[in-house]
Amino acid sequence: MSPTDPSGLRRPWVAALLLGTVITPACVVLAWLAPRPLDAVVALPLVLLDIRAARVEAPLIRTLLLIAGIGLTWLFYVVAARLVLRLLPRLHGRGDLE
Repeated sequence: MSPTDPSGLRRPWVAALLLGTVITPACVVLAWLAPRPLDAVVALPLVLLDIRAARVEAPLIRTLLLIAGIGLTWLFYVVAARLVLRLLPRLHGRGDLE
């Protein structure tokens, strides 16, 4: 992979962080708008902690659980973006993306 190759990123973690940061708010809004079974498709960590937070009476604990859910959703999308960015040059090299 040369530095002039457009399919290769020299800093894939930076790109993954940016993609995860952009995708997470969109998925949190989609999870908020979707009915219960479908919201887990776009924001599973957030939904799992939201279910747990529904059983807790203390508002501070509920807020902390929801913030942790958003953080875990962000981490999920950063890792997913990194895996996609890692597979793109391989797919492009085989000619599957043309």
